[in-house]
Amino acid sequence: MWKVQFDLTSPSPLSLDFVINDIRVRVTASFSQITTDNIQAVNQNAAHTKALYAATCCVNYLCWKYDAVLNINSGRLRIEEISPEGKSISHAGWGSARMGATMVVAGRPQSLISISGKKSDAASYYRKGCLNTDSFDQFRNFYSAVENVSSKIYKKQLGEPKKIELDRALTECFVDKLQPLEANAKAEPTFNTNESTISEVTRILYKAYRCQLNHPKDYQGKKVLFDTQDEIEVMNALPLVKFVAKALLEYEESSL
Repeated sequence: MWKVQFDLTSPSPLSLDFVINDIRVRVTASFSQITTDNIQAVNQNAAHTKALYAATCCVNYLCWKYDAVLNINSGRLRIEEISPEGKSISHAGWGSARMGATMVVAGRPQSLISISGKKSDAASYYRKGCLNTDSFDQFRNFYSAVENVSSKIYKKQLGEPKKIELDRALTECFVDKLQPLEANAKAEPTFNTNESTISEVTRILYKAYRCQLNHPKDYQGKKVLFDTQDEIEVMNALPLVKFVAKALLEYEESSL
């Protein structure tokens, strides 16, 4: 059995006990470490791989669930082999993950939260969007989170347009909470109040941005890097796509 501790690039704003694939992952409020234990592995390299996977799932979850954008410094770690009696047999470190408190972050829950987690590709995209500083890359990653969950809610049939997955997913996700979606969508300058909220959000996210960010052909509508107006338009759409991505992640956690 193994235990691996990584450094985080910033302190965690809350404490969380996260279990995935029987591996326990822990972060503590105001500390810059993430600890994984109960790792079954044949050797140190295999333990490191499993630990990094579990720790990454945890920080992905922290990002969308609690707005805690954390990153793992995978080059700074401490790894221990643990005997069946719970004693340390051997340990090694590269950069040696350090112990000790850093600064206290106010305004966050400090009590321990315990959760049984699962891998979410959508959560990976969501955290990547939060870590990006380029608006185009942010939108692409948030939309990838949206698209990932949408495809789980509804798989389009042969001959159906691609955007139908998004339309059906939004209908399912927001069936009893259309008002918050409408409030966020109306803040987007191109929102047409004469159309239904679902159809307008589908149009904005899919046709007006997803397609235009991915289509460089000159005869198609497109958004161009370093074009001031295009940059402004994409930035205006970011709050909506991020809101939808988070709502779909909540739906994935509770219903899929």
